[in-house]
Amino acid sequence: MADTASETKKHPEFATEEEESEGEAERVEPEAVPYAKCRWDFFLSHKQSNAQDAVQNLRLALSERFLGASFWLDIEQDPTVRGMCNGVSYSRNVLIFLTEGITESKFCQMELRWALEANRNLILVMETDDRHGKPNMEHLIHRCPDDLKAVFTQNEIIPWFRDPEFRSVSVEKILRKCAQDPRRESSFRKAAKPLVYASKGGGDDGAEVFDKSFVIFTAMCGVALPGAGKRTKCWAVAVRIILLTCGMMCCSRLFTPEGPAFLDYLTIVQIVAAHPMIFLLLHVMLVLLRSDIVADLLENHIDCASEGKKLRFKTKLLTCLVALLTTSLSLWGWVGYLPGFFHPYYLTSGNALVLYGIAHGLTWILILPIFFGSFFAALMIMFTLQELCNMALLTAFNELNHEFELVGLEGVVNSHDGLNVTEHDLFRFQVKYAKSYELYKKIQWQVAMPLAVFWFIEFGLVIWSIWSLAQGFAADENDWRVPHLKSYWNLVVRLSWFVGGSPWFGAGCWITAMLPWGSIYYAWRMNDLTRRLIFKNPSTRHALRSFLGEFALEFRVSFIQATPKGLLLFVPVLVMNTLGFIADALRLFNSI
Repeated sequence: MADTASETKKHPEFATEEEESEGEAERVEPEAVPYAKCRWDFFLSHKQSNAQDAVQNLRLALSERFLGASFWLDIEQDPTVRGMCNGVSYSRNVLIFLTEGITESKFCQMELRWALEANRNLILVMETDDRHGKPNMEHLIHRCPDDLKAVFTQNEIIPWFRDPEFRSVSVEKILRKCAQDPRRESSFRKAAKPLVYASKGGGDDGAEVFDKSFVIFTAMCGVALPGAGKRTKCWAVAVRIILLTCGMMCCSRLFTPEGPAFLDYLTIVQIVAAHPMIFLLLHVMLVLLRSDIVADLLENHIDCASEGKKLRFKTKLLTCLVALLTTSLSLWGWVGYLPGFFHPYYLTSGNALVLYGIAHGLTWILILPIFFGSFFAALMIMFTLQELCNMALLTAFNELNHEFELVGLEGVVNSHDGLNVTEHDLFRFQVKYAKSYELYKKIQWQVAMPLAVFWFIEFGLVIWSIWSLAQGFAADENDWRVPHLKSYWNLVVRLSWFVGGSPWFGAGCWITAMLPWGSIYYAWRMNDLTRRLIFKNPSTRHALRSFLGEFALEFRVSFIQATPKGLLLFVPVLVMNTLGFIADALRLFNSI
């Protein structure tokens, strides 16, 4: 980092006796620190006599493109041999700024050797201005120690231009050469592994996101989560084929509505529409789980061990609940539908309806638990994604003070101790929080597509619901469905499904509709906790609160505005549709 002439000024503690510094250098060994545990993004190695100003300009240019980047620079850090070695070890990239005479500096030679021993990513940048030490590369390599000459042939040398127009080209090339987290993998390879939080200890494995109970439940329902085995994947393909077949059978019932299988055309339309809706919802959730967005979120934005444990516990409880719901709803479906499929009306018809009824009945036995299980699995994945986004936002607070990393935001708030937060800490937090929020909004936009389709249908049903309520609740003996109900008891059981429920899934419809409004809780919790934070510097606290006020945590995508005020628009729609179906069912019940 310094030439021989200036080393005494720069390293007074060891430059007075060269032998002492060389002896210390022999005792210091670099450490191959894992990517995740590195403290700095760049170690800036340079010859102080002719490159100090250039390196400062380089640092500024990189900071403009690489927000939140951290640098080890001799004038700001420990300039001793041990301090420099530690800087190299804990930096992800070692940037060597090449100027005349740099290969003759013993300190620059030490830094280069440490970088090679610690397997650091090397970036060679060359000065191009003759007035500021542009090197003759042939002479530079010739004067370089033999064990370091290969560095110049094995690495690209990036020219550094002082002209602002060309400087951006240099910065772009430097950023492309930056080290990448070795844990980052392609989406294809990620799909072959379970979703895990990044291991902050530098290991290959991290804690799995989903509890084992949920993985087993989804596998039984034919849902192949990331990391699923070959058997589960094959079963998932078979389930899709079965779902498609059953959906086509239900659709064909529009042409054969007679008999005890279905009550009316509206019932058939609801069941037919439910198949693609569930398929779309589940497909979007699974694609999102395998996307680079979630991979980036887990690898680079989440470090909340306690929150991860809480999430797995919540997942376990919810899995028990949805397993119970799936079982009970499947039993109800079998009681309500199978007697109709296997009714003598079809079995004694003497035509193709015999085989048709049997085939539909057999697929119905298999499809109902898969149908409901897939639906609830998709909702649980949506809930998990919301939790992960919240964990990423909480992780950003680790940049403010190390106390957040130890006990979390809630623990810091409950300690009632004033925090010492500098402007630099606040800046790093803002960068981290903004990046996490950006991923949060991307996930919201992905999730919004099936929800938008759902709400379009709900709004469309309002007209029918108003008409149904206008008919009242009194018995209507002229309804053509009344004789149908009196003839087949299973249709009466099925009709009870719509009493107290909305179209398709009953309570499940309300859960689907209201799940985005769960983000209100996360927004309230974040606001409540940050409001109770105590800083030693009041202005820093004010700056933090002002910054957080710019980020709305509620689910806001397109026309779906999941805010408290939004409830005034969306809840009446659900209530209207629910009452419309109840009115229709009660008219029939009163008639029989």
